Amino acid sequence: MSDKMETWKARMQEVESQGGLSPEAATLIHAMYEELEVITKQNMNLRKTVLKATSKQTRMSSKLKDALME
Repeated sequence: MSDKMETWKARMQEVESQGGLSPEAATLIHAMYEELEVITKQNMNLRKTVLKATSKQTRMSSKLKDALME
């Protein structure tokens, strides 16, 4: 988890402990935070998949590339 998300989670707990949120608002914020965690994990998995896919692409040999550049 990123530092930003950890900071947000700490801030949420701080606000809840102070009683600054209605129960409905707290429930909504928790649901949104959980969804954000899921989406962040999906984003990381997609990035890894894209990096793997691009690294497997066939590359031209340097000799062929040099010949085409001439």
